[in-house]
Amino acid sequence: MSELIEKWAGVAPDAAPEEADPVVLECARLLAAEPGGEQAVQLTLGLVHMAPYVLGRRGAPVERAVVDALAAAAKALDARFPGADGCGHAAHPYTGTLERWDTDASALRDAPDVRVPLAPDGAETCPRNAAGWARTAADVILPGSVEGIPDIVPEDHRSSISSLGSVLNDYPNGDPFRDLDVHAMPPATLSRAALAGYVVVAHANCWYAASGRVRQRSLLDDMIEGLESVLQLLPDTACAHGDGEHPALSSGSDQQAAEGIHLQSPGGRALLREEHEDGYGASLEAWTCTTFLRALAVEARDHLRGAVDALFGTRETAHLDAVYLRPDGRLAIGPLSERHVPFKDENASAEAALWAARRYEELGPDGPALDRSVLLLLMGTAAESLELPYGAAREILDVLRTAVATPPGEACAHDDGHAPRYERTVDRMARIAHLYAPDICPAPDPACDSGPLACPVHLAEVVAKGMAEIEERFEAEPEAEEERLTG
Repeated sequence: MSELIEKWAGVAPDAAPEEADPVVLECARLLAAEPGGEQAVQLTLGLVHMAPYVLGRRGAPVERAVVDALAAAAKALDARFPGADGCGHAAHPYTGTLERWDTDASALRDAPDVRVPLAPDGAETCPRNAAGWARTAADVILPGSVEGIPDIVPEDHRSSISSLGSVLNDYPNGDPFRDLDVHAMPPATLSRAALAGYVVVAHANCWYAASGRVRQRSLLDDMIEGLESVLQLLPDTACAHGDGEHPALSSGSDQQAAEGIHLQSPGGRALLREEHEDGYGASLEAWTCTTFLRALAVEARDHLRGAVDALFGTRETAHLDAVYLRPDGRLAIGPLSERHVPFKDENASAEAALWAARRYEELGPDGPALDRSVLLLLMGTAAESLELPYGAAREILDVLRTAVATPPGEACAHDDGHAPRYERTVDRMARIAHLYAPDICPAPDPACDSGPLACPVHLAEVVAKGMAEIEERFEAEPEAEEERLTG
């Protein structure tokens, strides 16, 4: 036995199969032959020790052999003490591991090491503790393969469910970037269920991450990289599941994220299994189906790629010349000003603001003064009122920074101000349109003069406010972007 123990001590997760498989199979054979024998506790803990290696042998004969041996040992070892308190131990250490579970592969390292002398009648070497570890390891290797795992959800996992739920419901309790970034990349070693949990959480998170509420591009890049890295574990093949057998994912993103996190611990999986047995939800086998997971991963990755392009990419606006320029070269101020009103079409509004910035640069210092003034007003208003994506906001900010190098040195004559207090954006756009084309664009309020809008002092104020709004909204992005490029 001591010789076998030394052999399995060398079975690391990255061990060569031709050397490790015979050791694992011999241990599994001996345990399956006498699952309740004198050496059953040692052999069980030996297989638990080698389970991280078995995770990398997905689909190989060694996987099934280990799961079958562990399942038999769990049943036989528990049978030594049929009564509720027959072993005399108030608790067993394996349940403490379930409470502080990290990832499937790393948490298995908390199992007792049989190479270390242990008290023969202690809780660690108790057959019931070994049975608990046998069930835990079997579930890590093949989710749902055994029964009797306590539905203990680790504290950290409960915390993640709460924090993600607040973010995905758009009422974040903390920093959304940090709450999402924790789940951006998969663990280094993935069990079947941990892989499923990662993909399900990433799919739940991708919609919020791509919404523009999180300004750091690094989050989206990491999520895309993480999803790409697991696709090699998800072959593009058909499965045997029928209609309705895969998880429906019809609930909200917060519930999906909670289910994905539950997949990442034995206790969480026990909860999902109970729901399935009660007639709610899919089986663990369906949750870990590679065909189902591949579809989720591809959908999430493609959605994030599109968001990176929309939020941070360079947008083409030349096609908008036909929309926002008249044949005589003047601004089509009606359509242009109307598009700057928020909540109509955020994407089109952002493109209109970007077109205005590029048109301002194209006209140059010698361009028509009224055109340049109106374009500055449009850019400044867009910076304050629109949810601009970072790529567009950054370009508009660069234009605003060069538009008014220094504010006017003298006070203006508009003692009553340049615009009504608490003016609605739609009314402000109407005044800007009236300023540019009074003959065709009526003023929203005939008593309110549009002329002060073009006052140099007012223009300087609009530019300063627009710059401040963009700089405040995206203050974390330059640092994050620099880290991404240099990292």
